[in-house]
Amino acid sequence: MKRKKISWAAAAVCFLLMLFGVTIYTIGAFRKIAQEISSREEMATDTYSSYYALISENDDSLLWDSIYEGARKEGVENWDACVEFFGDRLVSECTVEDRMQMAIDAGVDGIILNGDGSAELDELVREARKNGIPVVTVLNDSAEDIRQCFVGVNNYNLGREYADRIWSLVWELQSSCQVQVLLNSRNEDPGKNTLLLGLRERLEKKMEQQDWEPQIQISATAVDGNDAFQTEEIIRQIMVDAGSQPRILVCLSEADTRRAYQAAVDYNRVGDVRILGYYESRQVLEGIEKNIIDSTITVDGEQVGRLCVQALGEYRDTGYVNGYLPVDTCLIDRENVEEYLEQYLEQYPEQGDMS
Repeated sequence: MKRKKISWAAAAVCFLLMLFGVTIYTIGAFRKIAQEISSREEMATDTYSSYYALISENDDSLLWDSIYEGARKEGVENWDACVEFFGDRLVSECTVEDRMQMAIDAGVDGIILNGDGSAELDELVREARKNGIPVVTVLNDSAEDIRQCFVGVNNYNLGREYADRIWSLVWELQSSCQVQVLLNSRNEDPGKNTLLLGLRERLEKKMEQQDWEPQIQISATAVDGNDAFQTEEIIRQIMVDAGSQPRILVCLSEADTRRAYQAAVDYNRVGDVRILGYYESRQVLEGIEKNIIDSTITVDGEQVGRLCVQALGEYRDTGYVNGYLPVDTCLIDRENVEEYLEQYLEQYPEQGDMS
């Protein structure tokens, strides 16, 4: 009986020691993060007259790396500004809202934000404005009434671009088909609905003009860009359920485009499911070259970054900036993919053969 009491006491002591150790470690980790941010801020303010924070989710890292590079170059070369991919090295549990709050608390001179339309993030944009920090939203708009500028693609026009490509495929198939669009469930930006509106209206107009009889069914499927497993499962289901009716899958992120490409290969659906992608990467470009991906609509990430820094600089200098700065888009298909592959290899020569 004594042994049992002693063992329970020992277990309780061990548990308390472990809990104490975890608590000390967590406090130390957050202190280290805070010190790192503070030291970076001091370095930036010592060297540059302005310090901007770029804040985004990480589901399309290639695109955001390109946006950051364009913003960084523009800041250094033309505005005496340091642009930091804020919180990029922090723990994965650190959300966009957490990073936004850190940037506000740090007193940055401007914020470049990938907005998601959520009430919590909109409230943080208001807080930034109260603290005299201008906010430029990029690609996904947020807090339209209070942010200084939105830099991105016109979603209605983007939907029309996808519709034009879909129509060319439907015309080639000469049959009824299903069109499925993968939408980011985390993004409450109404721009996504605008994209669907542009797509539907453009297709309906073309069907009316051509007196088109076959049916084109359009549906949207919500995916979480941060949950790779869930997204892959949804794409797998689309591939498996494709059946004999032609199906067109529209992906609105580079990551989802890659996942669809891999699923088409894994489930032997190459040609049965036509994939329309977004942005570019080595795998996406090679998928187009191999005719596994039909095409992709891309944006110039560095141009996006440059425009964001220009908008912040202009607003800080004059107190005024255009509320919307449009970004160019380009369709990449088999006719021009070789040119983009060559440019990609010149930019990233360290990447080996992926075929």
